Amino acid sequence: MSTYCMYARSMGGRFRSLPWAVRRVHSDTAWRLLIGRATVRRGAGLLSRLAGWAFAFPPAQVATPCRVEFRDTADGGERWWRRFGGHPMSSVLSFEEGRLYERFGALKCELECEKRGLALVIKCRRAWILGFPLPASLVPQVIASEKERDGRFLFRVHIRIPIAGLIAAYHGTLDAA
Repeated sequence: MSTYCMYARSMGGRFRSLPWAVRRVHSDTAWRLLIGRATVRRGAGLLSRLAGWAFAFPPAQVATPCRVEFRDTADGGERWWRRFGGHPMSSVLSFEEGRLYERFGALKCELECEKRGLALVIKCRRAWILGFPLPASLVPQVIASEKERDGRFLFRVHIRIPIAGLIAAYHGTLDAA
């Protein structure tokens, strides 16, 4: 496995010490497809629901089929297409000037990756909308983790905004298709 995937570039040598199932998901092939199941929770408040709608997060679902497809972009990034049940969600990862970013439409987040125990933990450090920096009260607080259990890839994502509370949280398992 090469070290050219987005997370390997961000983490350097620490990426190679992650469990095999985590490294395999982020391997640097031009196209990858993963399938599994996921459970999604959504925030209940008005601001939370509006933010979830604006950024196309999936509705609440339990043990729904989940599909994630990764494709390389012409500029060296990765486009991620996710489908939770029948609900699509996409984003673009890029590695710019030594930093990892994820873009959801007009929202761009700087991500920080670290190894914690045997898990890959991803957090949002800063964010911009339409190129303008967001104040701390509007920066999404994202905590995502990926790990391996019994050879299977497990993921957990929790997204909240300080002024709105929980936007979405989802977790599940994925396997190579």
